[in-house]
Amino acid sequence: MSEKFMIKEIREGFSIIKSYKDRWEEFVEVSKRIKSLDFQNIVFVARGSSDNAATWGKYYMESHLRVPVSLCAPSLFTIYKLPPNLKSSLVIAISQSGESDDICEVVNNANKQGALTIGITNNPQGKLAQIAKINIFLNSGIEKSVAATKTYLSQLVSIYFLTNTLIGRNILPEFDKILNAMEDILKREEEIKEKVKPYKYMEHCAVLGRGFNLSTALETALKLKETSYIIAQPYSSADFMHGPLALASEGFPVFFFVPKGESMEHSLEVLKTLKEKGSDIFIFTNEIDLLKEYDGIYINCDIPEYITPIPFIYPAQFFAYYLAEIKGRDPDNPRNIRKVTITR
Repeated sequence: MSEKFMIKEIREGFSIIKSYKDRWEEFVEVSKRIKSLDFQNIVFVARGSSDNAATWGKYYMESHLRVPVSLCAPSLFTIYKLPPNLKSSLVIAISQSGESDDICEVVNNANKQGALTIGITNNPQGKLAQIAKINIFLNSGIEKSVAATKTYLSQLVSIYFLTNTLIGRNILPEFDKILNAMEDILKREEEIKEKVKPYKYMEHCAVLGRGFNLSTALETALKLKETSYIIAQPYSSADFMHGPLALASEGFPVFFFVPKGESMEHSLEVLKTLKEKGSDIFIFTNEIDLLKEYDGIYINCDIPEYITPIPFIYPAQFFAYYLAEIKGRDPDNPRNIRKVTITR
C-alpha cells in the first residue's frame, strides 16, 4: 500500500522551509518596495488554513511592526458590498491555490483604492498572482493532499521573513534553532505515532493555545476535523477559562500548546484546573519538566515564545495524520471537501 500524500508532504515541510535560508535577499527586496508606502495598518485576507496563518501574522506583525493588524471580512466586499477604506493599508492576501474569488475580490478592491497589495501563494499562475502588486511564492511544490501542511508552514515562514526584513533584523541564527527543532521532530515520527494510539476512539476534544499559539490551536483543530472528522473545538486558553470550562470533565481530551515564555504562568494555572477536573491532558511544549507531570510531545527549542508556532505545529501535523490512519480515514480525500474551495 502506497503512502498517503499527506504524510509525504508533512515530511517535505522541513526541507521546504529550510530552503528559505537562501531566500533572504528576495525578502529584502520585497521589503524595500513595501517601505516606500507610508501605510498606517495591515490587513490580512485569507480562508481556512491560510486564515490560521494570518492569525499568527496578526500577532507577530502587530508586536514587531507596532502598527494595527486586522483580519479582513471578505463578505463585506462580495455579499454586502460594504468594503472598508483600505487606502492607507498594506493588504496581504494568503491563499495556497490563489483561486478563491472572495480573496481576489478584496485584492481587486484594495488595488482600486490605491492600497499596496501582496499575494502569498503557492500558485504563480493563479488569479491572486495576476492581480497582487507584489507576490511572495511559497515554492512548496504541488500539494496533493486536501489537508494543507507544507504550505501552512511556508506561509508562517514567509510572514516571519517578511516582518524581519521590514525591521532590518537578522533572524537567520534564530531560524536555525527552529530548523533544528523541526529536524528533531522529523526523526521522532515513530514516537509521535505511538502517542496517538490512546486517542483512536476519540470523537471530541478541545485544543488550546494562548496569544501567539492561538493560531496553532486553530490549525490543529482544523486538521483533526478534516482528516479524522473529530469535533475539535479550538480556543484561546484565556477564553476557555470562561464558559467553555464547562467542557472540562473526567476523561475529556484537551490538547494544549504550552511554550516557555510570557504565557507560561497562565498556562500552568489552566493545566492545574484541567487536572483538578480530571481532563485527559496532552501538551506540546518546549519545557521538558512539564512532561514529568503531563503526557505530551517535547519540542526541543529554546526560542522566543512569539515564534514557537512554527516548530510547534510540526508535531501536531504528524499527530493529526497518524490519528486519521488508526481511525481508518483517508486524509488525502476527506469527505465533502476539495483541495480548492471557491467562496464568494
